[in-house]
Order: sequence, then structure tokens, then C-alpha cells
Amino acid sequence: MRHLHCRFVLVATVVLTCQSAMASDYPSKPVRLVVPYAAGGGTDIVARLLAQKLGNRLGQPVIVENKAGAATQSGTTAVAKAAPDGYTLLMGTANLATNVPLFKKLPYDASKDLAPVSLVTKVPVYLFVTPKSSIKSATDILSQANATNGGLSWASAGVGSTPNLVGELFRMQTQANMTHIPYKGSSESVIAVASGQTAFAFDNLPPFAGQVAAGKVKPIAVALPQRSTLTPDVPTLQELGIPVVGYSWWGVLAPAGVPTSIVDKLSQEIAAIVQEPDTKDRFAQLGIEAVGSTPAEFRTHITSETKKWSEVVKAAGIQAE
Repeated sequence: MRHLHCRFVLVATVVLTCQSAMASDYPSKPVRLVVPYAAGGGTDIVARLLAQKLGNRLGQPVIVENKAGAATQSGTTAVAKAAPDGYTLLMGTANLATNVPLFKKLPYDASKDLAPVSLVTKVPVYLFVTPKSSIKSATDILSQANATNGGLSWASAGVGSTPNLVGELFRMQTQANMTHIPYKGSSESVIAVASGQTAFAFDNLPPFAGQVAAGKVKPIAVALPQRSTLTPDVPTLQELGIPVVGYSWWGVLAPAGVPTSIVDKLSQEIAAIVQEPDTKDRFAQLGIEAVGSTPAEFRTHITSETKKWSEVVKAAGIQAE
């Protein structure tokens, strides 16, 4: 038994020593950051900003690779199956949580195949109306929806999107008579609200920012626990007595099995980057809140989000298109 114990201690020591050496030498070549969306979108913009700053800190280029398709499944699968050496990372999104209940079978198991590194940003979901509307607050929706024949129509960026799920949670919590009109992206849903095709919309601020600045739409509530620093004058739904919280988010993950020392190193660097004043200012310009977290905090976040939205998807009977 003593010989076995010594052998175990020796093996463990060698493993720890090797991991420590890998971390101290990491990275010795360029790092790939996979974005599961096409170039040009919000996820891509944030990834490229992060990649440039992370590369500067690591002393090696961090190259963004866009791998879109199948509701982020293509890019996520590529990272989940990559070598666990820290040279392939994923800019993960809220889809890591929402895809679980939306799809019967996924080519990866996010809880087992990916190692959370750091939650990077939160993207608040707002309730938008046109200034021409008689809806001035979220509570107006409740009175008007149930007093209108057929209820009120509302827009989202598409079935299964985080704004769609927040809207469904709103409907379930309030029992408001409202009909979801899913559009093919935020660019269509903002036009629907601005033109009066739908009474309101749930969506993130970035794709609506131009129309907000032009005075064609306005946010009347935000689905956060506290008011957003981006829009301090916009009340939360909770303030209005509607217990709805939901937001999109982005974070960095690695393939499962990457040495803890490398994960911790990446997490510390990313947390430092997102708290830099110029990073926070750039995110704010995009309608995004900087976060930063430990790997453990990010894992807890993903688990909580998966449970929450799985319950909403099941209760609302939402099916992926």
C-alpha cells in the first residue's frame, strides 16, 4: 500500500509540475478564438476587441475565426472537440443555455465538453415601443392587452432568441393577452415596432440604438435586477411589479480538460481587460455591460441559466425552427 501511495503522489506531482510548466510557457503560439456567428455582428465585434487586448497581454496573437451555423452549434462543436491545450477558445453566448431545451439532440454537452473561463458581458433585454404608442409603461401593456380584442402583438428577433424567451416569461408572469410575432433578426423587429406593425418588442439595445437615437422607438423597461448603467432612467420590470429578469450574455470557454492553470490565467487576464476604462466605454457605446468572472462563477451562471430557460421553453411550448 505504501508503494502504491508513493506512486500516486509521484504521478500527481508530475502532473501538477507539467501543468505548471504549460501555464508558464503558455501561450507559445497564436490562440484561436472561435465565434459561432458570421462576421460583423455584436458577438464578433466584442470578440475582436477582446482578442486584440488579450493578445497584447499574452504576447501571442489571438485570432478570431468565424464559424457560423445551426444556431451556434457549428462553432461550439468545433471547440468542444478541439485539443484541450488552451489554443482553441470559444466566444460562447446565451445559446449555450437556451439550446439545451430548444433542441432534442445537440452534438456537444456544454456541461461536460466545455470549460468555462470567464463571463465577459451582459446584454440587457429591453421592452421597446414607439413614442406614438399609447403604451407609456409596461403596466399599460397589461391593461390594454386584456382590453383589446385579440390582445396585443409583440416582436422579437426570432423563435428561441433570448428576447423571445424574456417576452414569454413576461407573458406567463402577467397572463397578458399577447401574440408573439417572430422576425428574422432584430433589424426586422425594430422596423415592426417603429412602424406600428406590432405594439411592442423585446430586444437588446445595440440593434435598436439607431432608431432610439432618431426618436422612432424608445425603451420603457429593462429586464434586469437593477437599472442598467447604460440607461439609468429606464425602470426595471421588477420595479413595476413584474418579476421578470433576462439578458443575453457572452463569455469565453475552452475545451474540457484544459489545465486549470491555463484556464485561471486566461480568466484573470480577461477579467482585467473588461474592467479597463476604455473597454467599458466601448462596450457601453455598443449597449453592453462589462462583467468578468471566475471560471467557477461562470459555470454556476451557465447552470442557472440553463435551468431557468428550460422551464420557460417547456411551459411556453417553444420549439426551435
